[in-house]
Amino acid sequence: YTRAKKLLRTDQAVYEDVWKKHSEDEDSRACIEHLERVVRMIGLDDHGSCQQHNRLRADRLSTAQRQRYLTQQPHLNPHVFPLFWDIGHWYVPGRPDPRSLVSSLSQVYTASAVANLLLLERVKNWARVSSGMVRVLDIEPAEPAHGGEGEGVSMRDSIRGSFVLWSEVENDPALKARTAMAAMKRHSRAIEKLYRCYSNQPSHLLDISRYALVFKAMKDLCMCVGVISADDNVRVERLKNRLTHSHDPNETGGYRDVLINLRVVNKEAQQLGAELTVCEVQLLLEDFANVKTAE
Repeated sequence: YTRAKKLLRTDQAVYEDVWKKHSEDEDSRACIEHLERVVRMIGLDDHGSCQQHNRLRADRLSTAQRQRYLTQQPHLNPHVFPLFWDIGHWYVPGRPDPRSLVSSLSQVYTASAVANLLLLERVKNWARVSSGMVRVLDIEPAEPAHGGEGEGVSMRDSIRGSFVLWSEVENDPALKARTAMAAMKRHSRAIEKLYRCYSNQPSHLLDISRYALVFKAMKDLCMCVGVISADDNVRVERLKNRLTHSHDPNETGGYRDVLINLRVVNKEAQQLGAELTVCEVQLLLEDFANVKTAE
């Protein structure tokens, strides 16, 4: 325990030195201030409540709202018995029920597995247009990826390697084979978090599907925040900006990033029933990523 506390203090000191370097750099300081303004403009700070919700059942809507929805649909699902359409026992895609939280860990994992595949394509696009980097291992992973490049690689293995621009990786098969993008959260870690932090309520697990993009410069990270917030394929639910002077470094052991909780809300996500699943995207500077240890 004493050794662990000493290591944490050492890491925090390193993180704080990194933050000092960036906050004293004129260009980075301007970007930090710009990012603060962007976050305020988006209006989704880290104080907002964010949980996993079920779809709204149609009988919670007024009769007029149900009829309006039905008239807008070119085709009704033939697998739904007609009586259910009449009495409203069907669920409205894209409409979370604020009174119905997901209570099954299996449901969270199933939906997150689908959302994870859809989110991967968005993450690649964001990285491409904002100079985002991913970790490339020194050696090729022994196991094939499941649901994303490098997903068969453990976080411990992914410490070895370097960060490379995704725009360089995606056109290089050799680099792509060694790419480590974040895997879904392990079941053991999720269960541990459920009991320690969330009173056994799976609706609070927002990072089963999670990705991280790394940036050399603050300006690129700021650009990525803007690109994500403007992407019609996703809906940002919450944004935690730790790259600000108002953030208390003691809360995170000195570590800083921009953490975005979002949902993939495009037509494909709705068809697959994953449009309400909240995922996590971390945006961090390379200097912090080099210090960060595996979870």
